[in-house]
Amino acid sequence: MGYVFLAIALFAGITKGYCGKTISRSMETFRECIFINLMRMLFCTVVGFLLALVRCGFSDFAVSFSEVKIYIFAGACMMTFCAAWMYAYRNEAYMFLSIFTMLGTIVTCLLDYLIYKAPIHVSQWIGMALLLLSVFIMANYNKVIKGKLTGRGLLLLIIGSTGAALADFSQKIFVREIGKKAEIFNFYMYAVGFLLLAVILTLQKTGNEKKIKHIFFEKKSVWIYFCMAFFLYLNSVTKTMAAGFLPSAQIYPVLQGANLILSALMANFIFKEKMNRKGVLGMTIAFLGLLLM
Repeated sequence: MGYVFLAIALFAGITKGYCGKTISRSMETFRECIFINLMRMLFCTVVGFLLALVRCGFSDFAVSFSEVKIYIFAGACMMTFCAAWMYAYRNEAYMFLSIFTMLGTIVTCLLDYLIYKAPIHVSQWIGMALLLLSVFIMANYNKVIKGKLTGRGLLLLIIGSTGAALADFSQKIFVREIGKKAEIFNFYMYAVGFLLLAVILTLQKTGNEKKIKHIFFEKKSVWIYFCMAFFLYLNSVTKTMAAGFLPSAQIYPVLQGANLILSALMANFIFKEKMNRKGVLGMTIAFLGLLLM
């Protein structure tokens, strides 16, 4: 069952990536980035509430103080990842982002090792080292496709991948320490993310140069928000379910490896990012690293 949930998470992750890359082409300002993710979190919260209500009932929505801390942590991390990655979609090559996200796998596995004593074998340490090497190689591929990576761009990627890793690890904390159904966790995580983004958008300056373009209020954009939200939610909830069956050292490398292959096909045939020798080498090393993990 763990691998069934991972297959669903893979499909959902690829689809939300396509939607995010598509709408990011029209985005110009950080305020628009926050607005897009605010709408995504809103739909995630609504979908999450309805599914949790059907699967769990009202009684499971009651939370303790220890649960609230986990939900706030998870929501803040997910919000950070979504906002950072949406902005990165606009500036970096899609395959480079796919490889860079894998660094979060290392963070998640290390946290599982340090906190819950999940074993990491020698082959898995070697796999982590290969993932790091693949990122350096793919940085050169990104330079050819999108230009040299700036310090600001690198910081954004580090923040985003760390947010994704911590959001993933919060799922493991929830499964181990709370043990409620995954739908409850995901509803509260996205509800917290929505509230935090609403606060950020409210606090931002609202001069004429900061106004959000009309295109982001059109019907087509609203459908994209819904699709991003639905598949983001589906990706999160199925990963949370998989965490109840499989250790982190299996979940995230398997998911990232399959995602790597499908992302390469999508980047080449849909986003027209032509693969060069460095790109092929970086992908091969990353895939080898995931196999070892």
